[in-house]
Amino acid sequence: MCTDESKFGSPDRPKASRNERGMALLLVLLTLLLLSAIGLGMLYMSDTETAVNSNYRDTQLAFFAMRAGLEETRDRMRSNSVAPLPLPTAMPGAANSILYIINKAGATDVVDPKDMASAYPDDEFCQEHFSGLTSGILGVPCTVGQGPPSASVAAYVNSFSPNTNTAAALKYKWVRVTRKQNATIPGTKVDSTQADDKQVCFQTAANQEIPLSLIPGGPYASCDAAQTSGQDASPVYLVTSLAVTPQGSRRIGQYEVSGMSITPPPAALGLDGPAAIFSPRPSSNVWFANGNDTGVAGYTASGGTGTCAPSSIPQVPGVGTGDATGVTNIDTAIGQSPNRSANYTGAGGTPSVVNQGPTGTGQWGGQWSSPSQLDNLVNTLANASDVTYTCGIGAPCSPSGAVGTNANPQITYVSGDFNYGSTSGAGVLVVTGTLFLSGNASFNGLILVIGQGTVSESGGGNANFNGTVFLAKTHSSTPPYPELATLDSPVISWNGGGGATVQYNSCWANVGNKLRYAVVAMREEMY
Repeated sequence: MCTDESKFGSPDRPKASRNERGMALLLVLLTLLLLSAIGLGMLYMSDTETAVNSNYRDTQLAFFAMRAGLEETRDRMRSNSVAPLPLPTAMPGAANSILYIINKAGATDVVDPKDMASAYPDDEFCQEHFSGLTSGILGVPCTVGQGPPSASVAAYVNSFSPNTNTAAALKYKWVRVTRKQNATIPGTKVDSTQADDKQVCFQTAANQEIPLSLIPGGPYASCDAAQTSGQDASPVYLVTSLAVTPQGSRRIGQYEVSGMSITPPPAALGLDGPAAIFSPRPSSNVWFANGNDTGVAGYTASGGTGTCAPSSIPQVPGVGTGDATGVTNIDTAIGQSPNRSANYTGAGGTPSVVNQGPTGTGQWGGQWSSPSQLDNLVNTLANASDVTYTCGIGAPCSPSGAVGTNANPQITYVSGDFNYGSTSGAGVLVVTGTLFLSGNASFNGLILVIGQGTVSESGGGNANFNGTVFLAKTHSSTPPYPELATLDSPVISWNGGGGATVQYNSCWANVGNKLRYAVVAMREEMY
């Protein structure tokens, strides 16, 4: 009998088939093992990435908290800050020469940077080299005995940042403010020819740091004294900030900052450049230009609210010109009938109209001497301005509000013509085109009309200007208004007169020096 194996199959399964039983299960288990290994690896990589991101986020939190401390301090150095700081006036080692701003995270958070055993010691202080104090090793935190001298530390000042003294406070702990000496930064003296202990000043016009011993006209006791004497010199401060997060990230950084040093032009009304034009001149018998400094009393009487140190120069010309021709032009204009020569008082006799150019007293030197120097000053002020107006030459714009107030003076920069009108203002006003005034216009501070060098006043009224008004023509009157190689004639026209006055006041003229503190240099300590 035959059997049909194709239909009914073999009665006995081959051995090979029996040996393959369970292979599918084994392959599934191997696959699961492989997938589990991959999954565990991905989880490990994810945990590692999360940890890296968390660490990076934390160190960035510390970095920006450190910068927040630096910026709060820089803001509070301004004279018109809502909470101005009592800035150090001497070098570390002397009493009250180190200032700290403290930012606690609550009542139990102890921040005492002068205590080297505290949670947040100032272990960076020894990195700075101050004459008479012990310095540390570069890059190595200070130890006991190398920290800030307790006798030099003024009372701590609390931060006014949001949420300070709460758990939500920014993570910077303290900010230190000191003045800078010639050799304060290790290995980088400001000037190797000068002694290490010389105070460092900043010259705005030259945009450079310079030891006090090299400031012209010295010796001076301090940068402040040099500035009061009319020099381009402002103290340089070191501002150092420490931030520490709850996770332990630490960042410490430093600014070198200085206030703008705008040495005011030595005249009540300054007309820099050749052959100054004053036509028409004020006709009122009440109108005057007075170069006798009214000092603190005049500052207070005209609405000044802060403290000021009057200039050591009590008298400047009522009108300062750039050459002898300018003197002749002004004398002729004010001597016409009715003669108003007696209304121009100050240095140089009556009328007080003085040649301050190269062939005269030479006081229009330095930053007032050339178009490029004057335009550099204008650019510096433009970059530091609180309010900027972009107008056109021949298309004046008007202020949208007060141009600063006595309680809050500001730097206002105008590119082009400015229709000031009868507005009141305070601080520093810079106009590169023509400044149009009328009626009861008033301003306390420094007015710089540099560019087209033209002022046009119309109407009577009681326009009063305390400080200094200065004109200089540094650009051509023809589009595209290129910078001139030498100064051209400034022009001032004053129709009417009324009870208007231009009164020199050194406090108001110097007010711009305390409105902005610029960052001269910045660095981060890498430990």
